[in-house]
Amino acid sequence: MERSLRILMLTDGLAPWVGGEGPRHAAMLAKHLSSLCDELTVAYCGPRNAPAPRADVVRGALGIRGELIAVPYKSERGLAAHELRAAKSCSRALREAVGDVGRFDVVYAQGLTGWAFRDHPGLVVNPLGLTMLKNPLTAQDSLNRFIHRQPTRSLLKSAQSVISFGGHLTELIRRSGVASQAIAEIPRGVQGDWLTRKPTPRMAGPLRALLINDDTTASGSSILQEALAALKTPIALDIVGPWHTIPAGIHDVTLCGELRSEGRDRERLRAILDASDVLIVPARAGDASALILDALARGRHVIATDVGAHAAHLSAAPDCPIIPPTGKVLAAALADFAAHPPMPRRFDLARHVWARIATDHIRLFQQIRGGNRNRTRG
Repeated sequence: MERSLRILMLTDGLAPWVGGEGPRHAAMLAKHLSSLCDELTVAYCGPRNAPAPRADVVRGALGIRGELIAVPYKSERGLAAHELRAAKSCSRALREAVGDVGRFDVVYAQGLTGWAFRDHPGLVVNPLGLTMLKNPLTAQDSLNRFIHRQPTRSLLKSAQSVISFGGHLTELIRRSGVASQAIAEIPRGVQGDWLTRKPTPRMAGPLRALLINDDTTASGSSILQEALAALKTPIALDIVGPWHTIPAGIHDVTLCGELRSEGRDRERLRAILDASDVLIVPARAGDASALILDALARGRHVIATDVGAHAAHLSAAPDCPIIPPTGKVLAAALADFAAHPPMPRRFDLARHVWARIATDHIRLFQQIRGGNRNRTRG
């Protein structure tokens, strides 16, 4: 009888205790993996320079079965070099806390948490958004990405498998030196409580667009401003997140302030999304696939630039255009929607249900274990 698959999962944070798409992804994956395997250990960090949530608290909130190991995340805010040093220190602390890693068939690591585990033969890395491998937008951005680029490439090339959310992210991983056969495309998931069987009907009046500016994407403010200036039909635009004053012209622009997708802001963010007709993602870089999936889950259409994994996550969403990152094309897409405001609809998100995504991970982990056994016998 084959023994259980032994999995170690590493993350520098779990939602809702740590904000951001990485911790959100980690929390949902850990929750669903724990229902599919007998031996899962999750080693995680808490908020920056704060105590990590206790294992019993995490277990109760997320329903994770298996061993939970908490490690504090210590960091000096400021320079990119400090951030890299903190990430490596976090990985070493995770390794020390875990102890004997040889007992695990697979080590799944998000981001740089796998740095101290590069010697493990079953290392699987999910680098998430891969910002450090993309072309910089500013001089400061260039320095930050340069500092993180080589360690990230070293980590990816040491892994048995690298997970990509798809689209342009797969090509970035390939260009970093990872063989095509070592890349596994598994998309992002959508949280079940955002899925609706009956989308809220659209509100009467002009087209209402929504832009959510967060840390997953370069904002594309110049693209948006160019589009608004070129658009002859007035629209209403809600902007969530940090944003400077924008010339509204003939349009009704509302700055909604910063709202997190976790905690007490969640219901308000969902209400703003339900009141919109279309989510616009005019990013020049980054990957806002999680925001895109949230919009589709609520029955809202999306206009997104062709960066990151946007095209992959919109491939099965009718009437949701993928556009080049220019204001002229965004204006044309908005004009089409304004002429015929899209009715909310149920999109097919079966590929993005967390139960299926967790199953895809288990299959990958089984392949990794099988491959390592064959190499050992040979």
